[in-house]
Amino acid sequence: MLLSTTIFLFFLFLTYALFLLASRKSDARHSRLQQRVMEALRDYENAQSEPVQISRADSIGGSETINKILTSLDFVKKLDQMIGQADVHITVSRLLTFSILAGIMAALAAFTVFNIVPVVVIFFMAAAVPILSVALKRRKRLRKFNAQLPDTLDLLSRSLAVGHAFSEALHQVASEMPDPISTEFRVTFEEQKLGLGTKAALDRLAERVPLPDLRLCITAIHIQRETGGNLAEILEKVSQTIRERFKFMEDFRTLTTSSRASGWILCALPFALVFFLTLLSPEYMSVLLYDSRGHYVITFAIIWQILGMLLIRKFLNIRV
Repeated sequence: MLLSTTIFLFFLFLTYALFLLASRKSDARHSRLQQRVMEALRDYENAQSEPVQISRADSIGGSETINKILTSLDFVKKLDQMIGQADVHITVSRLLTFSILAGIMAALAAFTVFNIVPVVVIFFMAAAVPILSVALKRRKRLRKFNAQLPDTLDLLSRSLAVGHAFSEALHQVASEMPDPISTEFRVTFEEQKLGLGTKAALDRLAERVPLPDLRLCITAIHIQRETGGNLAEILEKVSQTIRERFKFMEDFRTLTTSSRASGWILCALPFALVFFLTLLSPEYMSVLLYDSRGHYVITFAIIWQILGMLLIRKFLNIRV
């Protein structure tokens, strides 16, 4: 049992390490390409302070046949959108390949101990690890973008108040704000400079960054452009609204600290109980580990435990 568990963890983390290595290599190639473009544009004014954004030519990857098959699938399109929002320079086909490899290696290791039902569950759990990694990066990046949004709106408001055009205000955000908000606003500014309408460029920004606060800001800008008014004052009020919402959410998190801690304890308690019972009384737990009926019990316990964790997370995730 210990040997099989060691093999399972080894191959699972090996696959995950290869996934991270491939992602970093893609990031390195992307950075080298940006550096070469900047060197080619070094004679232009401010070329060093305004890096050129390079878009991925093929975000799906794979051969021509595989590319056509994957492009026709809806979940592949959603996965490609998630990769773009996470700013991870990896193709969908490569991500799916690592997921399948992780699932196969974990299933082969688990097959030495369990029967087919737990092996299938372990396969899907291990295959989800690379995708969950991208999802966590996306969530972290969107949270960082949302935290920078009030300061960005203040900068836009001040820039418009002193008489700058809206496009010049976008350029100031792209130049002065940190990543990731500067990267997304740089894309919007470049799209507008290349001829795309302001409304279409802002709508594309809302598609790339699906945040309610950003959608609120863009809707306010659209309404102002159609009905008129002081856009600087409108953006300032939207910024204050977003800050008040952040303040309310922090107060809510403080009030629900004990509830969230109780939820995490309830989620971890079954795993801790099984671990200590296995250490204290291996004979008592051997029925679950070496009997086929115990394998079914473990499978259903894991499934219901995951459902319980998702429900607890849903209850504590209050949107304001």
